Amino acid sequence: MGKRPKPLNRESVFAPEEIFFSTTDLKGVILSGNDVFIRISKYSKEELIGSPHNIIRHPDMPKIVFKLLWDYIQSGKPIVAYVKNMAKDGSYYWVLATVMPVVDESGKTVEYMSIRIKPTSKFFSVIPELYAQMLEAEKEGGMEASYDILKEALGKLGYKSYDDFMKDVLVEELKDKREIFSRLAFSLEGSESCVLQSAQIIRKAKNLYSSIENLFSLLSRFETLKTLFSQKAESVYKIADDIRLTALNSSVESLRLGSNGAVFSVISAEMRKNSEEESKIIKQMKNLIDKNTQEIKEIMYTLSLSKLELFMFLNFLSSIDRLEESEKKTDLKNFFLLLKSSQYFFHRLSDLIGESINSLNEIDRKLKRLKLLIEELEAMYFRGLIESGHMEGTNFAIIFTYVRELVAKTKENILTLEEPLVHILADESKLKNKVQTTLKELSQLERAVDSSISQL
Repeated sequence: MGKRPKPLNRESVFAPEEIFFSTTDLKGVILSGNDVFIRISKYSKEELIGSPHNIIRHPDMPKIVFKLLWDYIQSGKPIVAYVKNMAKDGSYYWVLATVMPVVDESGKTVEYMSIRIKPTSKFFSVIPELYAQMLEAEKEGGMEASYDILKEALGKLGYKSYDDFMKDVLVEELKDKREIFSRLAFSLEGSESCVLQSAQIIRKAKNLYSSIENLFSLLSRFETLKTLFSQKAESVYKIADDIRLTALNSSVESLRLGSNGAVFSVISAEMRKNSEEESKIIKQMKNLIDKNTQEIKEIMYTLSLSKLELFMFLNFLSSIDRLEESEKKTDLKNFFLLLKSSQYFFHRLSDLIGESINSLNEIDRKLKRLKLLIEELEAMYFRGLIESGHMEGTNFAIIFTYVRELVAKTKENILTLEEPLVHILADESKLKNKVQTTLKELSQLERAVDSSISQL
């Protein structure tokens, strides 16, 4: 290909609704690419096909990102990463790349497919500066130093690993483009005369896309609950701890009164016992919530991968008549293999939803028990307030008024968590049925694509 271009501070612009893909062999040599990829990279098709994919690598990219990429795909896992690429004229363009192994019927990886979209979410805003810092660290201390910078930055964003980060990134980027993608997906039309019967396949693909969108809507409650859990769980736990400390203060006050504080001593002991059980339940809930949060993350990521694959497939079908016969067969077979892999993802999705529902049922049981404990505590502070009215010169009125405030806050937090949880559990059968419908539509689409491949 000759000398590499000199980087220019000029963007090779493309729109959020544009999506492009390329496939490579197992060594990273480009085998195919769509017209958007060719236009944005500014290379001709002939220049790209047969060249290593790093023909478009920008010198601003830290090497560690590509090491992560190869580590993932060579172990059979998809990866999501922000990448700055360089066009033939030296201009740059940022993409969110999702790179997936293409696996044949025997489970062997035969190619890699990269689907790229324009980054527009809040996550992207931190990336250019972060990559610049990583690149500097790499020059001094190699990829290990660069990786340390990455891990530190992710930690500040609240992520324990790159895996957790990339899953949220893909979900957020697709959410950001949901309206655009849906509008484009449902406006695509196929040619009735096409030898591949793409109109029929597009109809089936649209049905599948619609099912995935419906699943997203149903699962949005899971995400709402995940957010509420992260906001409220610590608050409930802290309040339980405050109740325990208040019960301790009440015990100290009752001891100071000697025999006159006997009633308060009993109430304080009951409060302490109550708060200890609350703390135990909340700790159990916290573990369940952490588990469920990971399950929900995996569910949304799996759905997002399938949605991205399907949208790219619809775009591919809309332009298939412009391809040469050999390209049609190669690319169609690649998408067929991805659809086959989606079967695994959706069966896994069904299992994950089942596991998540089980976790939520357990959380629901814990919430109900917590609610009973709070009602018992409410009765205790009423008794305490009444008794403190007969006892002057003590702090019991202040203590039990504070307990009342803590009870009110806990009841409010429980109600906030309980309401969306009840709706999710009520939708359990609807959710499971929708997954089964999606699996059925996926199988129908696979058969239609397989039939079209056999015609070529």
